[in-house]
Amino acid sequence: MQELWRAPMRRRLVRLCAAISGDPAAAEDLAQETLLEAWRNAHKLRDPSGAERWLAAIARNVCLRSARRRGRGPLLLRDEAAGDEVDLDAELERAELLELLDRALALLPRATRDALVQRYVDDASHGEIAARLGVSEDAVSMRLARGKTVLRRMLAAELGHEADVEWRETRVWCGQCGRRKLAMRDRRAHAAVTFSCPDCSPGVPGSDFPLGNPHFAELVGGLVRPSAILARTGDWLQRYFGGGAGASDACTRCGRAVTVDRYRRAESRNPDGLYVACDGCGEQVSSSVEGLALAHAEVRRFRREHPRTRLLPRRDLDFGGVPSFAVRVEDVVGRSGVDVVFAGETLRVLAVAG
Repeated sequence: MQELWRAPMRRRLVRLCAAISGDPAAAEDLAQETLLEAWRNAHKLRDPSGAERWLAAIARNVCLRSARRRGRGPLLLRDEAAGDEVDLDAELERAELLELLDRALALLPRATRDALVQRYVDDASHGEIAARLGVSEDAVSMRLARGKTVLRRMLAAELGHEADVEWRETRVWCGQCGRRKLAMRDRRAHAAVTFSCPDCSPGVPGSDFPLGNPHFAELVGGLVRPSAILARTGDWLQRYFGGGAGASDACTRCGRAVTVDRYRRAESRNPDGLYVACDGCGEQVSSSVEGLALAHAEVRRFRREHPRTRLLPRRDLDFGGVPSFAVRVEDVVGRSGVDVVFAGETLRVLAVAG
């Protein structure tokens, strides 16, 4: 719970309030009000692992109240959605997209920008826009069509979705080596969401989520930004393989009951991991031990504060009488880190310690 009051979380909270309220000048005050309300209601937080979502929900309510007082609507929520469970990473993802859209809009001619804002922000009709701008409705339609085309090209270029680029560099550092940023493959060329490190596995998928699988299509098919995709898939990996070898789950494609098994590939850089193979439809999914360590929520929180991390060689140990090993994720300067302890036989996560 104390993590919520530290500087990195406060900075993220200010960004979130700025994105929700649409008022960067008021974001500091809104974040302060959010933290004060969280402190007053700390006794209501039943599950500490959900503290970030809980804090984001409070921020949304604070911003909503502020918007009502000022007689304007917040950008990222409607009244009826204010009570929904909030994913902080998703909200910050929207903030990044809003910033990107603002930059793209600023590059458009003023007349085109005004038409787009009045149509899609103010929800004005073509006739109303024509009257305000002193032009014909045909001219408004032309400006909107041209503006959307230019915006689409600008956003596509910024997001790295040019058709002639199969792999593009993301802003996310490889968590395994900490030397290079991850590359993401264009999903149109591969029908999958795929990440790879140019140093650790050049041109070879380090993680691959086929969009032909309905589960993965629903999980990440609608996401664009790499940070949001990695957050969503990290949550899924932790849930799906959290029980370790021998645990039961459901096939991601057909829903049939399946059992999680352990694999070992001696020739691989990451030789140990867990997999599921469905006897019904033949679908297979897997994750290395290293992938499971990086997917853990505590590790992802650590990496938000220390974006450049690396994995150290595993250390064998005895954990409460269970033969185990630890995978350490540390920042590249070696000043701090997180240890993820796995059971040696089942690869189930036994503990995470900073």
